[in-house]
Order: sequence, then structure tokens, then C-alpha cells
Amino acid sequence: MRSERHNVANPQPQGASGTWELPGRRIMFWRNWDTSGAGIYDRGEGEGIWRSDQHRIVFSLTPTPPMLLQIGGGMTRNIHQTVGLMSLYPAGSTIRTAGGSSRYAQVCWKPELYQAIAPHLVGLPDLQPALIFPDPLVAQLIRALVDEIGNGTMDRLLADSLVMALAMRVAQRFSTTRSQEEPDLPRPRLRRVLDYIETHLGQDLTLTELASVACLSPSHFSRAFKQEIGTGLRCYTVQRRVQRAREMLLHSSDSLAGIAAATGFADQSHLTVVFRRETGITPGRFRAEAAKTAIPS
Repeated sequence: MRSERHNVANPQPQGASGTWELPGRRIMFWRNWDTSGAGIYDRGEGEGIWRSDQHRIVFSLTPTPPMLLQIGGGMTRNIHQTVGLMSLYPAGSTIRTAGGSSRYAQVCWKPELYQAIAPHLVGLPDLQPALIFPDPLVAQLIRALVDEIGNGTMDRLLADSLVMALAMRVAQRFSTTRSQEEPDLPRPRLRRVLDYIETHLGQDLTLTELASVACLSPSHFSRAFKQEIGTGLRCYTVQRRVQRAREMLLHSSDSLAGIAAATGFADQSHLTVVFRRETGITPGRFRAEAAKTAIPS
């Protein structure tokens, strides 16, 4: 569940190809995953260009001065993107801009991500550019994603969930691609998933990995899991990790750092923050109080 900050010159998702040139570009932080990437960047005044094999959504974090924008060889538009509004640029688009200084959050993902998260879709979503649109759900997902990266607490399961939810929401709004129904999550498959989580709590679990165990697409699995269990996948996994840590604190002499590593936390500090949030007490104090009340053998 380890997270890290990146200040890089070319913050496109790993395996991406294309061009991103901006005047005074400064990456505040960035994080790459297999098929996606997200972070925050500043741009200065002047002309810029974006061309990539990724879908890209840009979210304004500061008021944006009037900007000239051209998509492909189309007409040039004068746009004004206020805080909280966003624009979608599908893969393969060439975006040229000319404007002033501003700050944005940005999320990029490969079109092939849809094949992994929603195989029930009939073909890849044929996304179209969308300029200066509001969407409270997309805004919430983007803010959660960049906040977690900026805080250095992002784990892979949360990243997968947020990016996939965002990608599916975008497909629902800006594509006419049809979908086919999938089955619910049968009890035997659910038990298989729960057993897998228990066995691999110390590892960096991913949504795609767990959906594969359930033989469902990640997007459908995530919804079906919450419906069956009554809580979200990440929340459930965190609860199980905290419970495993409690058991180790009570029945082992392992260090807090060792327990953190064994239960899937990034480090001792991460364990302490989550354990206290879930139980109201730090791991060290929990162990100390348990030792006081233990009956001598």
C-alpha cells in the first residue's frame, strides 16, 4: 500500500506516447499506474500543445484567464474555465492552447482500460471532446484522487477504484456505447474473494485482481461486492487489516513496523493513523493496555 510523490518532466501514464508542451510547466506531484496517471500541475502564460494516446480530463483548481483552444484542425474557441469545471480530451486528440497562468488537476487513462474494467461494453467507448462542463461526481473522484496522492497515502486498491469509477462515469456521459448485463456476485464467488483477501492482506491488492478472482469485470464486481457485504471493497479491506493488526498486537511480540508490513500498511506511521481512526486508540497504546489486563499464565 505504499505511495510516493513524483516530480517528473513528462508525467504521462507509463507506456504513454505523445507530446505535452506548456510554457512554465511545473508538476506539483504526479503518480503513475499501469494504465493511468494523475496529479496537479501549473502552467504559465503562452502557447501549449497536448497530443497523446490517453484520454485526459483536466479540472481547474484556480480561476483560468480567457484562453484560446483548438482541437485538431477545428475552429479556435475562446474559453474561460472557472474553478471546479473540467474538460475532457479523448485519446488521439491534438489540443492547442494559448492563455495565462493557472493550476489544474489532471487524470489520464488508456482507452484499453475499458476492456479490463467493463468487458460487457460493446466495443470501446467512442468518447467525444467535452469543454467546460460540471459534474459533481467526477469532481469528487478527481479531488479524492489527487488529495490522496498529495498526502502520500494512496494505495493501489483506492487508486484503481477511483480511476475506474471516473472512467466509467465519463463513458456514461460522453459515449453511446451499449452494454450487456452481467450476473450478480454468487455466494461461492464472494466466499472465494473474501478468502483471497484474508490470505493476501499483507500485499498490495488491486481491484482488477480481486475482480478476476470473482470472474467479473472490476466495475460490476465493485458494485456487487458492496451490495452483498454492505460496505465498499476498500473499507472492508481496511477493516480486515486493522482486525489482523489487533490480533497480532495481542498475540505476537512483533514490532509495530513488522505488523504494519504484515498487514498491508505502507509503514508504522500509516498503521498508526488508520488504526487510531478505526478504533480510537493507537496501536502502541492498545498493546500496552491489553498487556495490563492480561491474566498471568
